[in-house]
Amino acid sequence: MLKKLMMMSMAVLTLAACNDEADDGVQYASNNPEIIDGIYSGRNMHFTGTVTVTNTTDGTIYTDPEAWFEFAGGTELVIYMHQTRFSADMEPLDLRMYRLPYTPGTGASLTFSATSSAPQVRVLNETGGGSDYKTHASYTFTGIEGSIDNVECRISLTCNVDGLESWRMTYEGRLLTKK
Repeated sequence: MLKKLMMMSMAVLTLAACNDEADDGVQYASNNPEIIDGIYSGRNMHFTGTVTVTNTTDGTIYTDPEAWFEFAGGTELVIYMHQTRFSADMEPLDLRMYRLPYTPGTGASLTFSATSSAPQVRVLNETGGGSDYKTHASYTFTGIEGSIDNVECRISLTCNVDGLESWRMTYEGRLLTKK
């Protein structure tokens, strides 16, 4: 059931990323009802936008114009980075930053930052089907900074992979809502 819901959500968001007035029941939001006086309601927020990633070793740049990020949580944020890549030849991963504190802003805005976070990656369960998020020991996110300002979301961070490379990622997205 979760897999079907995830696939349907991805299809909806892919179509919405191509059109401000998607015919599938999703559109860009004109306001953000989930953040009131800087306090997040805890109801999931879906953003679609562009990720730009720069390899800090060789300077190559990768851009994904259909990046899908999702916020959950309540008093702390859980940020899902769906089908995320840091380079064109990387397999997409479902990543999650778990329990990030945030600072309330004014109206429908908030900010968040963290020195570092060990991201979790969604992996298939070996038995029984389904999937779960597990800490990815070789990945570390550093210099995490982000904000939601009404319908706009911005995030920047560096992804460090032990013994390999590091990438500087920036994300800019818009809130989606049902029609």
